[in-house]
Amino acid sequence: MSAAVDHERLLGVPVEVGTDYLPHGSWAAFDPAVMCAEQLDPWRRWRDERPGSMFAYGIPPLVDGCAGAFERGVRGEFDAAYARAARALVESGHGDAIVRLGWEPNNRAIGPWQATDDPAGYAALFRQVVGVFRAAPGAAFTFELSSALGVQPGRRLRCFADYYPGDEYVDRLGMNAYDLKWGDPHVSAADRWAWIRTQEMGLDAHVAFTRSRGKRNVCSEWGLYRRGDAFAGGGDDADFIDRMAEYFAWGDVDYQAYFDHDWGGGTLAEFPEGRAAYIRRFGAPTGG
Repeated sequence: MSAAVDHERLLGVPVEVGTDYLPHGSWAAFDPAVMCAEQLDPWRRWRDERPGSMFAYGIPPLVDGCAGAFERGVRGEFDAAYARAARALVESGHGDAIVRLGWEPNNRAIGPWQATDDPAGYAALFRQVVGVFRAAPGAAFTFELSSALGVQPGRRLRCFADYYPGDEYVDRLGMNAYDLKWGDPHVSAADRWAWIRTQEMGLDAHVAFTRSRGKRNVCSEWGLYRRGDAFAGGGDDADFIDRMAEYFAWGDVDYQAYFDHDWGGGTLAEFPEGRAAYIRRFGAPTGG
């Protein structure tokens, strides 16, 4: 939450959507008292100071030690944990939260709920969790399925439809987009952007699928990525900021959230040209 306040200072405008994640280390994280004290109550105070703001909360459908346990989840083994999380959101004043359930199911590096080898299992568990959340007294949640860019080779999952839970379970379809091209550190900014758009399960395919389902398009994570590692990021690439701003317009993106936290790719503070472009594109008008 404090990071959102810092981001507002950077831009000179209020942030309209706050985002956070419930940890997936164990089911103990699904403790309403801990959730409210450490995350949800501070976010409620932040929202109270910004009428009309929204809150998108990442909910892991599985935790560490339960990798791929989709069938167990569908049988209801974890329903009590889901119900506790839903109750915590409602009781903390986030009954209208955007529940960002099982993010990046096509990225094997993120969480134990990955759908790359069992997309149908992921979709079934998504439906199960949505049912539990909707049953919480006072709930008015909407549900977001957000993907990562691309297809991972040698896996069963090949397209968005493979793990799509169905129209009645999804309100928003998201794409997380970072400025990188795996294994190609010398590619130009223009060619990297073309790859981001046109690869299998890239931005173009995502927009087409979102429109075919009649869902809202969102971008819950995006950002620059530092050079010099296996991800082959573009570094201080102001062009990527400009291209993403254009994408938010032509892709009819309902909301977007720059991920200004160093999980490996760096923060805006490391990229002076990109930071300036970001402020120019998304900050307060300078007048004139």
